[in-house]
Amino acid sequence: MAELTLEVVEGPDAGTTASLAGTVEIGRDPAADLPLRDEQASRHHARIRAQADGAVIEDLGSSNGTFVNHNELHGPAHVSAGDEVLIGVSVIQVRSARQVAAQRSAVRAVPPALAISERRPTFTDPVEKKKAAVVPELDRLRDARTKAQARLAPFALVVLVVFIVAIYLGSQST
Repeated sequence: MAELTLEVVEGPDAGTTASLAGTVEIGRDPAADLPLRDEQASRHHARIRAQADGAVIEDLGSSNGTFVNHNELHGPAHVSAGDEVLIGVSVIQVRSARQVAAQRSAVRAVPPALAISERRPTFTDPVEKKKAAVVPELDRLRDARTKAQARLAPFALVVLVVFIVAIYLGSQST
């Protein structure tokens, strides 16, 4: 039996590996043999079984399908060293012991044209953020515009009530 390794080479879990000994289940379920943090993957997405001449992969009824070398699976398919499996946005490469020895990791760098620098969200006001940090863990999630609207709402309601009463009293005097 050939010793194979599964390595996530693209996606949120790039660099994660799993030895392909026996059966490996892949999916978002934390109990999966190769768990993925990929929102496009199903909880129980695919299963790979090791065989003497490689492995057999099957889709477990996932929502977005499983692809081997850019071809969608419609039943069990044979995979061997060098093949790539696409699950959600994660690319998993089937690697032999020789490939692993020659190149420890096959993780692909994000192309410079697609890489972006980290940006601060535009929906928060850094000045207001410094004024009142009630719960530091939740403070980064606060939307400054919503807070301003929440403070303005009672005033707008009072003005509306005064306006309605003024119209009512004006219509009664005639």
